[in-house]
Amino acid sequence: MIYIDPGASGAIAYRDLDGIAQVEKMPDGMTDLVDRLRELRALRISPVRLASRKVIIEKVGNYMPGNSGPSAAKFARHCGHIECACYCLGFSTEQVAPQKWMKALGTMPKDKAQRKRHIKELMARKHPHLIVTLVNADALGIMEWGEHHA
Repeated sequence: MIYIDPGASGAIAYRDLDGIAQVEKMPDGMTDLVDRLRELRALRISPVRLASRKVIIEKVGNYMPGNSGPSAAKFARHCGHIECACYCLGFSTEQVAPQKWMKALGTMPKDKAQRKRHIKELMARKHPHLIVTLVNADALGIMEWGEHHA
């Protein structure tokens, strides 16, 4: 499976053919996104991994009061591009709300900045071979949820 925290400052997490967690920054632009998803699909087509043709995407992209209307529309389009790319490449998709995957990681601080740092710390301990940052920690958190609950 592939796990996506959408957005320009999001990331993509997955396990390679050896079962080792990997994470990378969200590709820039739709063409790079489609190319990268196509590459990941090609890596994961072994008969043992056919079930991995699924992408779990954080359920975001809705308008939030206080956000800029044009920014919200741009982000919603980006989320739609991700879903469309997955569909065209033959991936099934599932969305998971941030509250749902975070709950699976345990008690979270209420303050957003503290919560982000907490998730980063948890994922860094869980995946010491990776350079875990505030940019990629959520994608790894979504992967943690997906591997145990999806």
